[in-house]
Amino acid sequence: MNRAVMLTLLRLRRLACEDARRTLATRLQEEDATRAALAAAEGGIVRERAAAAAPGADDAMAEAFAAWLPHGLRARAQADDSHQRAGAATAEARSALAMARTNAEAAERLLAVHDAHHAIKAARRAQAAMDEAASRSARRP
Repeated sequence: MNRAVMLTLLRLRRLACEDARRTLATRLQEEDATRAALAAAEGGIVRERAAAAAPGADDAMAEAFAAWLPHGLRARAQADDSHQRAGAATAEARSALAMARTNAEAAERLLAVHDAHHAIKAARRAQAAMDEAASRSARRP
């Protein structure tokens, strides 16, 4: 593989890393939003329960809480489900970023090995040229 192809591969791998970083950032924001929604749903249940159990609350407030509670629990379950899915998507994005970084590092190492190989070949050619020049000058009277 020639150097230009390797440089293109490296550029593509770095672009994939950037894309994976952006995706992870988006997933982290989504996870934060679902965490906030879950906290809001849980907070709503706590507030409604506290209002229904307050010393000045009448039976109507307790009945309203009892009627509302299934809705509040459903909202909390949905928020928890969304948060779990967001957490899984974040973990997947972290994994994808790790893979993209590994691929970029492999491309960098491949290019370094290629460059080192060509440097060794050039050094050998230079040494052969110096040896040839030395042997020619040694043959001259």
